[in-house]
Amino acid sequence: MKTLNSLIFPYSIEKFFEENWLKKAVFLPSNNCAKFNHVFGWNNFNDLLNYHQLEYPSLRFSLDGQSLPATRSQHWLERVQEGATLIIDSVHERVPELKRLVSDIRQETGYRSQINLYCSPREEKGFSCHYDSHEVLILQIEGEKDWLIFPETIASPISTMRSANQIPPDVPPYLECTLKPGDVLYIPRGHWHYAIACGNPSLDDYSPSLHLTLGIDCQTGLDWINWLGKQLQDNPEWRASLPVIPEGDTSAVKPHLEQLRDRLVELLQHPDAITGYLEYLSYSDRTSLPFSFPYQLGSQIFDSGLDTRFILSPLHPVKIVSLGENQTQVIIADKQATIKGLDTHLVEKLFNSGGFSLLDLADWCPSLDVENEVVPLLTSLVTQGLLLVDTSPTGDE
Repeated sequence: MKTLNSLIFPYSIEKFFEENWLKKAVFLPSNNCAKFNHVFGWNNFNDLLNYHQLEYPSLRFSLDGQSLPATRSQHWLERVQEGATLIIDSVHERVPELKRLVSDIRQETGYRSQINLYCSPREEKGFSCHYDSHEVLILQIEGEKDWLIFPETIASPISTMRSANQIPPDVPPYLECTLKPGDVLYIPRGHWHYAIACGNPSLDDYSPSLHLTLGIDCQTGLDWINWLGKQLQDNPEWRASLPVIPEGDTSAVKPHLEQLRDRLVELLQHPDAITGYLEYLSYSDRTSLPFSFPYQLGSQIFDSGLDTRFILSPLHPVKIVSLGENQTQVIIADKQATIKGLDTHLVEKLFNSGGFSLLDLADWCPSLDVENEVVPLLTSLVTQGLLLVDTSPTGDE
């Protein structure tokens, strides 16, 4: 878990999962105020506002714990100067560095995540005390912010169990902390919290707060049941209408449901009920394979001759399945290809995360015909997006 480990460093990743994950909030201070400079900063924030088409509710404001109505872009500055917190949802879809971060977290935890942005100008509470229905990591980018964390009142709430419909706990916070640049705060799902930006705008050392919220949506047993329900939609037996209920007489419905129950028990006992869902977890909600022009048009792929290197998308795992008789299936994200004529062990080398060059391929299998076998194969894999031409100056990813 390289990326997650770097986020919470110097806190132990083992201790984090043993003592905090899903259980208890933890403040993770850093001695490096520039820790997140490589992924986001004020320049990125300004680029979002200046060059991206942002509209309500993707961009919205909150003041004194209350959400404000839609605001035209010419009034955004005015809202922030009045003390409102500016929120931009899903900034990972607009900032490449954050997209990579989200993809890494998806790979390391197995679950979908997203990143929202919060800019708070002064000592105001952006949101009232609330909880989230997903795991939360707060990454403090600039300025300082006070956080107060309270225990849960509903265990493992799901998205339909909104905190706005619940009563916050009437107890003191079990964690109070001030986040500074480079610091991280983990808040488990269901734990109540709120935050207040620090400082006074009239002081020379005042800096507005800018932080990112990384939300991780873990799947639950309910999600598994929902997945099973979707699989049953392909079966006409489950789509069939229940018997009519004349004058409230349900006697004909009962045996029909009992028969379906028995079918469901059989389904749950079949290995595919679990292995199919595990397969779904492995490949669902992943970032799409990256575009790579002009190579995906079959142009300039081999411009470096035998030194041409090929690499994988760093955002996607690869599944390789031997089909026998020198046939191998390669699956990456929503793309798949069947490679014929190559031993599966050689295919595994091609899809090693370290990448390879044409010279490497010649060493691995000198019997291959470059013009008639290698070039067509690699061209096909590149145009499909399964392999990328390495354009880095050093040949490193």
